[in-house]
Amino acid sequence: MKKIMIICAGLILFGFTTTRAQAVLDKIDRATDKADRAGHTADRTKSTGDKILGFFGKKKNSSSSSETKTTVKISGVDFATLRNINDKLQAVKGIESTKMKYGASGSSITLQHSGSTSDILKTLQKASPEVFAEKNIDGMDDGEISIKLK
Repeated sequence: MKKIMIICAGLILFGFTTTRAQAVLDKIDRATDKADRAGHTADRTKSTGDKILGFFGKKKNSSSSSETKTTVKISGVDFATLRNINDKLQAVKGIESTKMKYGASGSSITLQHSGSTSDILKTLQKASPEVFAEKNIDGMDDGEISIKLK
C-alpha cells in the first residue's frame, strides 16, 4: 500500500512539473511566433515602401561613385595647419566625410567623396590653392594624393 501511495504521489508531482514545463515551452513558442510575424510584417512594409518610392522615381544608388576613398598624404605640416586643411576640406562640395591622422613622420586625411581622384584634386585646388598647388604635389595615383609642404 505504501508503494502505491509513493508511486501515486510521484506521478502527481511529476505530472504537475511536466505541466509547468509545458506551459513555459508554450509561452516561448508564442513569443517566437510573435517575433516571426513582426519580422514578416516589417519585410512586407519594406517592399511596399520600395514600390511606393518607385512611383516617384527614387532609385537605389547602386553606383560606387559616392563610395570613393582618397587618401591625401601630407608631409611637412604641423598639427594646427593639418586641422585647418581638414576643416577646409569638410566644407568642399562633393566631399562627404574626412578622417584626419597626424604623425611626426607624415600625416594624412582620408576623404570619402564622389567622383575620381583627379576630379577631387581639381576641386581641392580650387578650395585651397596654397596647399594643393602643383608645386606641392609630390605624386598622385588612384585613391592617393601626396603633398609635400615646405
